Amino acid sequence: MLETIVVPVHNVMKRVPVLTTVHLRVYKMLENGIEINTIAADRQMRRAVNDLCRLGWVKASGDRN
Repeated sequence: MLETIVVPVHNVMKRVPVLTTVHLRVYKMLENGIEINTIAADRQMRRAVNDLCRLGWVKASGDRN
């Protein structure tokens, strides 16, 4: 499950996701061209991939937005 925190955004308090080092490592691996299927083979990494997909940072095909 993706953790969230509440922060002020344009004078309104909004809930935003907190990315862990695992999320950032997965994103960097995708940026470097590693296949999403290779990354998702590990359970911890698969959770991070799923979180990034839900946030819209990556598509299920591995392409970045």
